[in-house]
Amino acid sequence: MTPTQSAPSSTGDLHMSDTVAEAEAAWLVAITKGDEEQRALMLPDCVIVHGPVGNIHDRERFLTYNASMGTTLEAGTSEVTCREREGRAIVTCFQKMSIRRMPDLPSFLVQAVATRVWFATDEGWRLGHMQLSRRQPA
Repeated sequence: MTPTQSAPSSTGDLHMSDTVAEAEAAWLVAITKGDEEQRALMLPDCVIVHGPVGNIHDRERFLTYNASMGTTLEAGTSEVTCREREGRAIVTCFQKMSIRRMPDLPSFLVQAVATRVWFATDEGWRLGHMQLSRRQPA
């Protein structure tokens, strides 16, 4: 199955630059590829707040946790908003991911409201903070 990418868009007067949109699109692809692809888009001191109980993880612990949840087959976003100022971009969206936990079982849908804080670096935009408010399946 190929990753589904909903092109990041602007809402109202909130504009997303092409480079931030590219970073967001790259992130959607990276979460379907694996740790190395995600790590390449994250700052070393990135902090992620996620899960139904509000886990707070550094980059490496999040990547380990995320890998243990299963393979993300597809990812897409909608209702994307962005505020960009002075080398920072805050992107908020509704995110859907199709995840396969077990090879013999069908995938399930994970929905989340995501906020990602991107920082402009010499290598391009890098993720410095992410918060995912997930609704887990029963």
